[in-house]
Amino acid sequence: MLEGRSAGEYMAGHTSYVRREPIGVVGQVTPWNYPLMMAIWKIAPALAAGNAVVLKPSDTTPVSTLLLAEIASEFFPAGVFNVVCGDRDTGRSLVAHPTPQLVSITGSTRAGKEVAAAAAPDLKRTHLELGGKAPVVIFDDADLAAAAEAIAVGGYFNAGQDCTAATRVLAGPGVYDDFVAALVEQARETKTGLPDDEDVLYGPLNNANQLARVTGFVDRLPDHAALGIGGSRVGDRGFFYAPTVVSGVRQQDEIIQDEVFGPVITVQRFTDEEEAVRWANGVEYGLSASVWTKDHGRAMRMTRRLDFGCVWVNTHIPFVSEMPHGGFKHSGHGKDLSVYSLEDYTRIKHVMHNWG
Repeated sequence: MLEGRSAGEYMAGHTSYVRREPIGVVGQVTPWNYPLMMAIWKIAPALAAGNAVVLKPSDTTPVSTLLLAEIASEFFPAGVFNVVCGDRDTGRSLVAHPTPQLVSITGSTRAGKEVAAAAAPDLKRTHLELGGKAPVVIFDDADLAAAAEAIAVGGYFNAGQDCTAATRVLAGPGVYDDFVAALVEQARETKTGLPDDEDVLYGPLNNANQLARVTGFVDRLPDHAALGIGGSRVGDRGFFYAPTVVSGVRQQDEIIQDEVFGPVITVQRFTDEEEAVRWANGVEYGLSASVWTKDHGRAMRMTRRLDFGCVWVNTHIPFVSEMPHGGFKHSGHGKDLSVYSLEDYTRIKHVMHNWG
């Protein structure tokens, strides 16, 4: 039992109680952006709840997961934690196999939809942690220096390859111009490159396809958008992309509606709180958001109205293992971290005894 609900006599002569049991075999698929951490997020609650795991890491970043499995094999019984390498077809085979009773994926919304469809014929449970398009709502009374610094870290960390990245800024009318200028200056001082340079904040994009994706978003910017800085590849080797700031964008622009997954920050100017809420919620994703204001009442209103699974106030991107991580809408369902993840990896059985 994960909490203290007691057994009870709800019918004369009978005692009822609830058992939380392991689901059985769980199939899991992890992404390339945090390969080792995502493997831990997946296997820890599944194994702690008593399940066996078959995990497929990304085909571009499998080595750390294989090393984890090799080390774990010294401690876990054989067959408890299994790693299968391969591409998308391998993932599809894992999901479609009749043995797993739950399939869990961290990845793109496209991949999540495919997993849900493949799981449907066997009515398997799904745990989907998918893409994000986090709004960062900056009100006129916010601490601009703190917000700009947090966005520079939260937007460029891991080259923006994070579904909670602070890459969609909505700024109030009184601070918009100053904030765009601050973000441009932050980008000018931010460096990408090889890890042997101590001044480098973030490294390359994961692969050639991801570089082409990020480049395409910037290359297709509409005429009304303004490229403040960046917007180009860095060097002619590897997949490094410059820190980029784009302003003047509108709500229906592709770069606002779709996940870029790169070091590209957009800035929109909103007129009032109502418009800020409407624009923040006006995407298909619902993973995370942040609000920056000194007004406690406004912060409470915004956190209630924002349609996102995690909302930060005057900060962006920190997580603690004791609290849940997961989103709404096209960002999927189910929770990683915290006791809620343990609930996701168990099933509920009602047991009733006739003692009359």
